[in-house]
Amino acid sequence: MAKAEPSAFVRHIQDELSDIGPVQIDRFFGGWAYLVADKRFAVSIKDRLYFRVDQALKDALAAEGCQPFTYEKGGKTVVVHRFYEAPIDCLDDRDALLHWAGRALAAEDDELRG
Repeated sequence: MAKAEPSAFVRHIQDELSDIGPVQIDRFFGGWAYLVADKRFAVSIKDRLYFRVDQALKDALAAEGCQPFTYEKGGKTVVVHRFYEAPIDCLDDRDALLHWAGRALAAEDDELRG
């Protein structure tokens, strides 16, 4: 079986995030995880970007109209509150993308310390 390759979307996000450090990508269930210094701060599932959140980032993203990651299992919707979708406008605005990603990376740091 051939090894899955990241989509153009995943590579684009990886490149756009390069200012926050060397961003590695790795398989994550049916998608891809973005890591800096072994800290998973975001994932892409079906070419949609989700940030790992703490309560403050969750509140900020919800205020932007962002929703948590969901998937269907056994006829029910499962909500994963640890990951919220990135604001759609940040996908075309590198500064905004870096802002939200920086917050997600800080949230991951806080969780590791807590």
